[in-house]
Amino acid sequence: MIHKNFSSVRLIACSLLLVLFFVSCRKEAIDIQSPNNRRCTSYVEQFEAIWEGLDHTYVMWDQDTVDWDARYEKYRPIFASFDANGVDSATYVNTWKEVLSGLLDHHMALFLWNPTPGHKYCVLLSPNKLIRSTDYATQVQILRNQPGVTEFVEYNDTTGRYVSSVFCLLPGKSAGKKIAYLRFSEFNMGSLDTVTAPAAARVPFNAFYGEGDSSWFSGVTNGAVTRDNVESIIIDLRGNTGGNANDINTFITALLQKDFHWGYTRYKQGPGRYDYTGWEPLVFTCPKNHLATAKPIVVLSDVSSVSCSELSTYILKSIPNGYFIGEKTFGGTCALSPNTDITFNIYYSGCFGDQKLYEKRVPTYAEDFAYFMYSGTYKVVTTKYESLEGVGGQPDKEVPYSKSELEAGIDSQLNSALQYLRSGR
Repeated sequence: MIHKNFSSVRLIACSLLLVLFFVSCRKEAIDIQSPNNRRCTSYVEQFEAIWEGLDHTYVMWDQDTVDWDARYEKYRPIFASFDANGVDSATYVNTWKEVLSGLLDHHMALFLWNPTPGHKYCVLLSPNKLIRSTDYATQVQILRNQPGVTEFVEYNDTTGRYVSSVFCLLPGKSAGKKIAYLRFSEFNMGSLDTVTAPAAARVPFNAFYGEGDSSWFSGVTNGAVTRDNVESIIIDLRGNTGGNANDINTFITALLQKDFHWGYTRYKQGPGRYDYTGWEPLVFTCPKNHLATAKPIVVLSDVSSVSCSELSTYILKSIPNGYFIGEKTFGGTCALSPNTDITFNIYYSGCFGDQKLYEKRVPTYAEDFAYFMYSGTYKVVTTKYESLEGVGGQPDKEVPYSKSELEAGIDSQLNSALQYLRSGR
């Protein structure tokens, strides 16, 4: 679910810079320390470091309704009692869940290291974790068995390094016409454009987009979507966990017919709760080798579609020829980077803490009460300044997930997409 940044999207600077000042009701003056360099030797120091880290870096304070100061007053004495009396692991973890409960950032995850004898462990605490996993294998098998399916090709990655993807053609609305289908598991397409990437991993994307002018994924060239017999498109993002936000630009612009302004972003420029920059428009520049003619596009997404996949769903839903079928998406849309050299030191927002705990699952110093907070760096809103964080994208046509139907060989969401493209309803 990692959004690295929006550097590949053209950002147009706003003329208005909003700077609001925050004075904590808990302290008249805050002794600001970088949340990346704090070493903690007790439960209460760990609590204070994480509380103050979020106080300075959380990018959603202008929208979140949690009383963060009240959380401090309530829970600091509890963590102090842990130091005085000890605490079991379950109570420790559940207390942290209570501290973070209700916060709007749905990317949020907290890595905790407890060096107390008998309790040395790393906890990955995700207060907003997904409620289910998408039944990928069954859905792909049902797709494979569709009447009239042709040119079916799948790359199923088992290494955890590359993108799993599926391409095929399905019968269209008119005789001899086709629907081009593309599904992929995450936004990590850049990993496929390396010398170590298996050639087979690029085949589904090549079949859909073509070979590209200078690289395999630089736009629509000789792929299936350029053919006259392909009249419409299905993009299946169900269960897509997101990834590198740069790939949104690469993935979508080839399907556009003109530049597209799809939203705004902003980050923080100081440690105060409301020290925000102005809003910067997010605009996709249509590449030279784009899809020449607009074709109907259905995007399939569900509650397990997160981050880049739900932003892409919203964008495809917003273009004139786009339509969204499935379920409301997860609601984790803040862009982020887990690199702490980029976050607090430059943007005063996003992930903070012990980088080694995040990368290696062990802290830099084993004796510390170490932590790593995984949280948003940029706030993203629509062109109407509406946030999808904690809300998700609403489908044009809602078709719920049905485990029993899938077990019976029926994919109602896919069937609804095919019906829409073949009949217009």
